[in-house]
Amino acid sequence: MSEAADLLERISPETAWAPFQPTRRNRWDQEKVAHLYRRATFGATWDVVQKGVDTPTEELVDSLIEGGRDWDRFEIDIARLRKGVLESRDPRELQALWMYRLLASPHPLLERMTLFWHDHFATSNAKVNDVILMSEQNESLRHNALGYFGDMLQAMTRDPAMLIWLDSNTNRKEAPNENYAREIFELFSLGEGHYTEDDIKEAARALTGWSVGDDRRALFSPDSFDEGTKTIFGHTGEWTAGDVVRLCLANDWCAKFIVKKVFQELVSEGVEPSDELLAPLVEGFRLRNYDIKWLVRTVLTSWIFYSPIAIRQRVKSPIEFVVQTVRSLGGQVSPRDASDICQRMGQSLFFPPSVKGWDGGREWINSNTLLFRQNVAYEMTRGAGNAMRCDPARIANAQGLTEPEALADYFLQLFHQQVSDTSRMQIVDRLNQLVTESGGMDRSRAIIPQLAREAAHLAMTMPEYQLG
Repeated sequence: MSEAADLLERISPETAWAPFQPTRRNRWDQEKVAHLYRRATFGATWDVVQKGVDTPTEELVDSLIEGGRDWDRFEIDIARLRKGVLESRDPRELQALWMYRLLASPHPLLERMTLFWHDHFATSNAKVNDVILMSEQNESLRHNALGYFGDMLQAMTRDPAMLIWLDSNTNRKEAPNENYAREIFELFSLGEGHYTEDDIKEAARALTGWSVGDDRRALFSPDSFDEGTKTIFGHTGEWTAGDVVRLCLANDWCAKFIVKKVFQELVSEGVEPSDELLAPLVEGFRLRNYDIKWLVRTVLTSWIFYSPIAIRQRVKSPIEFVVQTVRSLGGQVSPRDASDICQRMGQSLFFPPSVKGWDGGREWINSNTLLFRQNVAYEMTRGAGNAMRCDPARIANAQGLTEPEALADYFLQLFHQQVSDTSRMQIVDRLNQLVTESGGMDRSRAIIPQLAREAAHLAMTMPEYQLG
């Protein structure tokens, strides 16, 4: 049994979700701050992490939840860019716009949660085939990402892109289509096994009448709606689409299902939390009317979040890998290039592979994708002249680093990796080899930028770098 799984079995719910309190043996340090930035956002520079160490946990989490002070100005720029994207009708431009948000937003936690909900309500432009509708759904998810889950579920039930994606666009009383009814139960609110086939059939009837109008807005047609009584989860009435959502939210399994998914996203995907462990979150989530912000804040300030149960217990998705690297190195990258790279690694924004979203976890890593990640790491650390424009040499120069051991230690620390002495010495030995090949440090000070780039690249090829 892993250390994380063993600890999970022994921890009480009261301890797990109590606010993290630093002690002499369990300090608020760089490792924990970097973990918070990796898991709640998309990484941070060395200076940002250093400042975070001097900020109390709850205060730092609250600042991430509220977003940076330049967020309003950023959104004005985004609105201008979005207008051009919608006029282009080009899906790649839409992907690039969202990638720009992920790379540069002053509110990265909001983008992180928007990406989470995009995977949860997985809708693909491969079928929708409408950049405007996909963009509007993305804005809706962002608007509700830290709001109330009930509002988001209602919005997605009437979302034009979703209506097309799950065939609600053709759901009529004379021929009910069960696709959305099935998925709102199985994937969006309750989880598999917590409903019956009759519940699906009855919910499909309640969801009839909706379509997408010529103006791209959701349109309700009373003539196509089944006005008869329906029985869902044992409750009988002349239910409508809004009632389906309400009945889902009232179902005991709904809060459990969403809380567990948030646990897997923010805490760990590799361990199975018990119902007892999640019970305080489930109860609090329901009592607060499915307040996502409360749930996220509670998790991010909790003891368990800063324990071995959570730290380095998730495999980075392609988007996390690319965006965290750029943010950590304080670099720049073409949003289109970044989104294309993520697509080649298996994660294409606005094109999840199915209604279940991306499999994620260990499925991100195999011999082919790992090799490609190493190649991407090489390209991202080649210096200011390459397309990615992430130059470790600039950072090393600012820190006054020249010696191989200092460079190896710095970039391992920058990426907050705990590696074995053997792995560390592999990097040091390679850097020393480059020094020898150049004729020695005294004879070739010009090799220092190459050493910095090689140190960063090798640190990124370590297995530990694949974990967030």
